[in-house]
Amino acid sequence: MSILLNAFETSLSSLKVWRLQILASPKFIFQKIKEFSYNRIAEGSFSEGFLFFKGDPEQVINELEKVNNQSERVYFIRDSLEETTLTPQRDGKLFKNLLYSLFEGELYRRGFIAPVSKSKRALPNPVTYETHKELFVKLNNDIGVLYGLRYMFEICPRNIVRLWLDLYTPLWWITEKRRLNRKEIREIDLTLSEQYTRKAILRPKDRYKKTLKIIDILFPDEFIELKFSDGDIISFSKNMYLISDIGEVHSTSFSYNIIDEPSLRFKYAISKNPRDVIRYKPYFFGISPRDFHVKVIIDKATKNEFFNFFKKLKDGYTGNYTRWPGFRALTGAELYLSNSDIIPFDGQDYIYEDVLNKLMTVFSERDKNLVIFFVVPRFMSRLYYKIKALALQKQVPVQFILKDTLTKEPLEFTLMNIGVALIAKLGGIPWILQKPLTLTRSLFVGIAFHLDHESKDIYYGVVEVFDKFGRQLECKIQMYRSPVTIQNVRGLYIPRKHVENILTELIKKYQPREIIFHKSAPFHKEEKETIGDICKKENVQYALLHIEKSNPYRLYMAYSEEPDIAPIRGTLVFDAYNKNRAILSTTGTVMLDHKLRRWSGIGTPRPLEIMVEDNTTKYSLREISEQILALTKLDWNTTEISLRVPITLKYSNKAAKLAPHLNLKDVASSGLLEISDVRFLI
Repeated sequence: MSILLNAFETSLSSLKVWRLQILASPKFIFQKIKEFSYNRIAEGSFSEGFLFFKGDPEQVINELEKVNNQSERVYFIRDSLEETTLTPQRDGKLFKNLLYSLFEGELYRRGFIAPVSKSKRALPNPVTYETHKELFVKLNNDIGVLYGLRYMFEICPRNIVRLWLDLYTPLWWITEKRRLNRKEIREIDLTLSEQYTRKAILRPKDRYKKTLKIIDILFPDEFIELKFSDGDIISFSKNMYLISDIGEVHSTSFSYNIIDEPSLRFKYAISKNPRDVIRYKPYFFGISPRDFHVKVIIDKATKNEFFNFFKKLKDGYTGNYTRWPGFRALTGAELYLSNSDIIPFDGQDYIYEDVLNKLMTVFSERDKNLVIFFVVPRFMSRLYYKIKALALQKQVPVQFILKDTLTKEPLEFTLMNIGVALIAKLGGIPWILQKPLTLTRSLFVGIAFHLDHESKDIYYGVVEVFDKFGRQLECKIQMYRSPVTIQNVRGLYIPRKHVENILTELIKKYQPREIIFHKSAPFHKEEKETIGDICKKENVQYALLHIEKSNPYRLYMAYSEEPDIAPIRGTLVFDAYNKNRAILSTTGTVMLDHKLRRWSGIGTPRPLEIMVEDNTTKYSLREISEQILALTKLDWNTTEISLRVPITLKYSNKAAKLAPHLNLKDVASSGLLEISDVRFLI
């Protein structure tokens, strides 16, 4: 059994380029580099006052001189022009930028636009995309889907250059010839959303074929051939990288292994499948009293549907795949709901303040055995974090349900997911890991950030702490103020003083031997230095793991007898040129009881990229990946086995998104809030 990876490789030892000293605004220079590339004048890269380019130097200088006759001024020293050689290892960033300039120029001349909005994406030209009907799917009279490419160059040791290519499928306004923005995407109706999922989010086999089809359209010859303006050519194979080496020692660029599916402990047995909770009972539900009062805030048009759903949730339901035994049979606890407990609102013409007042009225009852169901139409889902923030502040469990969920098939799994979430929210433990994540006293810390909704100089940092069994110990949310306007969360970090305070307190309180840090962005230099200094001082081993969710990687399992090529969950790809990086598939086909269970999720599984930025522990990259895979199974919000993100990142990110709604400015002068119970993040 082999793996196909969407990487295309070539060898390139050096590039001969021209270097010219130049003075102009960076925006102007980068615009000229794009124009030069599009018009096959030159491919360029700019760094520290010098323009590096491959092309005719006289033509480049002539083009720059023309500018001085216009509004923009550009200054360059003709005598500084000289030929030099760039190598991938010494001049990695310059080298890579030249490759992007080359690739984007080639795409432009072949009828594509790249980059799209400064991101490494390429789409068919909106004026001419009709010439390739297979690259466009119409969803309705106004909106369709364009098929393009996401691309990334990677410079590796031994003069290896990788080109990563994956599908890019944005929603597209047909009449306006543009992509839908984020706000417009959030507001699309359910029918359009389902069409997009069905027609554009391709299954593994179809995604694999479509990716190669676009490559064939762009590069119809035998190779992906890229020609510089000075005539130099680099070529990549058009075949995805085939990994046949199993194990961690390899002579080729990549090898792979498969991590065993982690086992879970229930009350009466051990199983790898979270859905076995209905057979083996929750690990713990010794809650007293055993009766819970249910209140429901609901769109009045949905009232009858909810009563039918609630009866099945409580008493049981047999579906096409399995039977949900009912909350009473599973836990021994009773959920009580009467007509007077239904609090309706008008979902078609709702006013947020009215809904909020109804919710606050219920919160004021101070019933310690109360659980609230909040049932809303899909367009009201934007209220989720506001409602969850209120529930956290009032310390009342709330189950947020979209109206569509009440009849969503297979209904037995919907009931099972909500039932398990209720067990956790009411103080129970649905399951735990069979084995601890480590054999020593350890902490696992997830770090996440979120921007304030109003003040663009305010952001929120979250530190979510778990023990070696995956049990949440505490969650700290801190408000920070930046001296400049913040564009996005990448690059945000916890300042040195706060890292010192938080880490010193954690070490004093829990006395760990080691701490494993998870972050979905690179660690900032200040974070690295502070964590390293404190851990060294306290004799604590540590690992800094950047777990990247947004990456261009795709894995396809090349079964000889199977048509579906989704990867097996737990597939771990090692990189021969970067011993601190691995690609881990946390979703996909699942191995249960020595049988493969096909991937039933939407589209094609997306792996995680694991980058070890620092590590003084004894754990290998494989052992670190095993820990991450195990932590994906402790999400009590679902019984699905194939989950992508470890709870260290899921819950820290969720807490970060709650933060803007928690009024931290009013909590304390320090702007610090602690969440001591994971139930309010489920």
